[in-house]
Amino acid sequence: MNVLIVLTLLLVGLVVLIFKRSSIYMITGTFANFCLFLLLLFLLSRNVPVYPVTFLIFLGVTLVTLFYINDVNQKTKAAFLCVLFFLLVFTLVSQPFIQVLQVHGFALEELDELQMMDLSVDVPFSALNRSIILMSFSGAVIDSSMAVSSSTYEIFSQTADLTFKELWRSSMKVVQAILSSTINTLLFAFMGSSLALIIWIQDLNYSFLEVINSKAFVGELLISILTSSAAVIILPLTALAASYFFYNRYFLK
Repeated sequence: MNVLIVLTLLLVGLVVLIFKRSSIYMITGTFANFCLFLLLLFLLSRNVPVYPVTFLIFLGVTLVTLFYINDVNQKTKAAFLCVLFFLLVFTLVSQPFIQVLQVHGFALEELDELQMMDLSVDVPFSALNRSIILMSFSGAVIDSSMAVSSSTYEIFSQTADLTFKELWRSSMKVVQAILSSTINTLLFAFMGSSLALIIWIQDLNYSFLEVINSKAFVGELLISILTSSAAVIILPLTALAASYFFYNRYFLK
């Protein structure tokens, strides 16, 4: 506990040192997002429908991250519309895929640890799994969309005589640069978060077929694949939409 307090104070100190006044919005915005996550857990424990409340919490995190922390401007408005459109389409498309894999619930390897607990909960595990996946790629989608929207706006503001195609092509060059680092970041994030699981499976002497059919491994891999796919898809989507919005002078103050 003391280590967590020291690390938190160190983080706050670095944010204040680097970002000065804007650090207030970053710190309070991060706290607000944490409170939204706690609200999600509370509402789920009260048997509120899983998907609608997760969608609203995702939307709340997006509003706080974009409009409270980064201010209300052309860049954040364009990023918000892209995230909202992506959220609606991607969740509808991915739901059948998630349902077919049937990775919800507890894995066989976890039953020994859970046999003393009451498993008769009111929350459907299939719906809870969709909620976990949806929240898992929220940060990657919001950050990627904001990065591309900001880059596209800077290109447009510095070279306002560009045509729409030229602006979009310039924005896509930024997307290509961001894409390679994003994939590597998500890959190593998956490896780091699943390191204990990988060592555990290795100790169980599973064969390759047993590994790829393990619910615990497939569940973690599914979250990683969907998160990576979400980050990859939102990049060109934001580049196209932001180029169109800025070129046609939408969201002008």
